[in-house]
Amino acid sequence: MFRQLATWFEVQIGTTPTPPFLTTQEQAANIVLELHPMELSRFLEEAWTARANSAQTPVPAAPASLLAQEGTSGIAAMLPGVGIDIYPRSGFLPAVWDHLIYAYVIENTRIYEIFRRVLFEYLHGERLGIATRPESQRWLRTTEELFYKDGPHFQVYSLTSSIRPDFYLTRLNAYDRLFGMALSHTQTGGQAAAPHKPEVANRNFVAMFEEFLREVWRGIENVTNVAGARPTDDAAIANLALQLQDMLVTRKQNGTLSREEFVAVSMMSWLHLTVQINSPIVVDLKADASSADQRLTTIGSRVGVPAHARSQSLFELASPMSRILRLLEAGLFSTVATVPVLYTPGPIGTLNQVRQDMNSIISHWSIATGRDMKARHVTVSPRTAAPVPAAAPSANGRARAVSQETV
Repeated sequence: MFRQLATWFEVQIGTTPTPPFLTTQEQAANIVLELHPMELSRFLEEAWTARANSAQTPVPAAPASLLAQEGTSGIAAMLPGVGIDIYPRSGFLPAVWDHLIYAYVIENTRIYEIFRRVLFEYLHGERLGIATRPESQRWLRTTEELFYKDGPHFQVYSLTSSIRPDFYLTRLNAYDRLFGMALSHTQTGGQAAAPHKPEVANRNFVAMFEEFLREVWRGIENVTNVAGARPTDDAAIANLALQLQDMLVTRKQNGTLSREEFVAVSMMSWLHLTVQINSPIVVDLKADASSADQRLTTIGSRVGVPAHARSQSLFELASPMSRILRLLEAGLFSTVATVPVLYTPGPIGTLNQVRQDMNSIISHWSIATGRDMKARHVTVSPRTAAPVPAAAPSANGRARAVSQETV
């Protein structure tokens, strides 16, 4: 969401001279990070309204009369070079924000917990020193206002209530329902309440998705074969894509989980954008580095909350995963005719992006999970298979439960 906004500002900047030592990407990111929280709040409402008008997600939008009274964010007027409609919707990508998988992958870096601690330290004392830059002080206010407190009533990003008092637990519930996955860490300081365990969830998502990755890798591996065996199975890939589509669409019918996805993605994209460059708050934290994962690791060590050991792969994985799951959800790969797009090199553009995204996902998913998506399955014959021992009984005599998948 906010990273997309930064790309629009980058387009707007174009060839305009930038301040010394700043790239257009850095300048664009800083523009977004320095916007007033009220502007960003209205931007979120505008983006949600654009999505809510989509026939694919029939969630009521705010009445036009109310929007007129409350005013707009004014951000569209700041982007005349990008076009009148800064919330484009087209065929397969009817939203300007990422898929929920983006939020899940980014949150696994522990970025939310790390910056929660950053805010705590700056707002309670001087253990980290003083944020000397005005831009850092603005970032502290904006981040707390938007993502670390209950939102104003009736705003789309306000998801806490007496029914759902903790948005952290709400996110865990959404990740479980859509992907059958838990985070690889717990909230700093422990969590008094346990996340609600949904009765219906896509428990088989990870196994299905990994089989999809293995089959696509076979296609990538053999796409140039002109002689001999070509084991690529387009029908199997299409069938797996169709099953993944059914899983995702079933859980998101009629706008279900849409707001949860919207808010989680907005939150993680704001924090991701913060470490994407040497932003003022990063500099004040003495965490200047050449990559997002190095900056996050340094900040985490300063506040005593270690970043995920494979944060680099998680950052690399998030955006390609989001794009591919959006396309899977839209059914783009659910027919044999469209499957070759996943593994066939194409001209520069959308088709080539799909192949590049699949390559990136296969590599970084393997690193992040420790399971090699390029390796072939090894099937053990039933005659030689070792017996599977029974699950160890717990103190009350029942078998221990199998934990959720994590990345």
